[in-house]
Amino acid sequence: MKRNVLTLAVIFLIGFLNLSAQGIEFQHISLEEALEKAKSEDKLVFIDFYTTWCAPCKSMAKNVFTLPEVGAVYNKEYINIKLDAEKEGLPAAKKYLVNSYPTYVYLNSNGNIVYKESGTRMPDDFIQLGRDAVASENSQFSLEKLQAKFPNKQDDADFLKVYFTKLLEYGQNPTEGINAWLKVQNEIEEADVDMMEFLLKYKDYILLNSKGAEILMANFDEYMDIATRKEEEELEVFKEVRLAKNTRDYAFQTKNPELWLTFMEAFNELPEKYKKRGNYLDYKITYYALLKDSKSYKKEVENYVDSLMVENTSGKTKSGAIVQDLSSKGEAYLKYADSKSDYKKLEGWVEYGYKLQSSPYLMDNLTSNLFYKKGKTKKAIEYKEKALANWPADDKKLSAKKYELEQMKKGELI
Repeated sequence: MKRNVLTLAVIFLIGFLNLSAQGIEFQHISLEEALEKAKSEDKLVFIDFYTTWCAPCKSMAKNVFTLPEVGAVYNKEYINIKLDAEKEGLPAAKKYLVNSYPTYVYLNSNGNIVYKESGTRMPDDFIQLGRDAVASENSQFSLEKLQAKFPNKQDDADFLKVYFTKLLEYGQNPTEGINAWLKVQNEIEEADVDMMEFLLKYKDYILLNSKGAEILMANFDEYMDIATRKEEEELEVFKEVRLAKNTRDYAFQTKNPELWLTFMEAFNELPEKYKKRGNYLDYKITYYALLKDSKSYKKEVENYVDSLMVENTSGKTKSGAIVQDLSSKGEAYLKYADSKSDYKKLEGWVEYGYKLQSSPYLMDNLTSNLFYKKGKTKKAIEYKEKALANWPADDKKLSAKKYELEQMKKGELI
């Protein structure tokens, strides 16, 4: 009898040790369920945004998430979930502006970001991230509290400096905070070397027509006189192209059509060596998408595709590149297609793409999506399977296309 009791005690102890020595316990629930659970258990939510093709994601999952010391922090403080950013996690990835992998998003139970970081991390650093997120949520300088105060603190230079500094610490874009601070600060003379160094330090967050851009332009010659050779080069690129690039990226991130138009106007003034890296027609398409003007959007896509065909006739662009463009523009156009004439145009583009005899799986995929939107599910699945059978195994889009097939078979939206 004593031996049996002892055996049971040993088994219990081993089980307890194994349980306490686990890594992060990721729960197989939706984000909405995780938020509800976090609210009831007075915890935060940790999301690991990953993709199936991301090597650093796999490394973190194997070498960091599994460590007992990591699990001790994350299981105590968080409801932990993993979301594939190209599949079921796509809506959340868009909402929280996730565009690199892995990205770690820490939320409070209201779904607001507390902290956000990305990339491979050493175990100690990753544990500290978890602790910092908890500390920041409980602080007077929590992201949520700072963002709530920001609209009413536009004249408070001290607050604004704390604000944009904390945004950077929390993995957020500090553009609006920096611009607001520059408007009211009086601790740095605008023509001084310290201001030049400040602008260069935060050069990724200065936009066209902002206070930072105004200071840069007004004092550019003075800065060039006091700059080192390296700084001179940075200043030239900053003035000529980075302001426009920052504006483009921020306008797209914030879905701001007015800001995007500002970028487009500046694009036309760029030196030719930089303009070659962009496409004005493509930018017009994005502009109308941001405006949610479907009629103008479709018209611009049609103009773009017409220009592709002209380029092919002139031999300026390789067939493979044209098929890639037809595929991406066709998929985008399909989202707005709502008439027989729209579908007929798409069918014509697909036919043209097949004739180019390059990457036919892309046209199979577009055909599949076209059939699915028209309600012809059986045909859609047939073409999607045909596309996947020939899809390059090393293409990052492959997993997303497989997910689309799964959704089609379930009758879900893609």
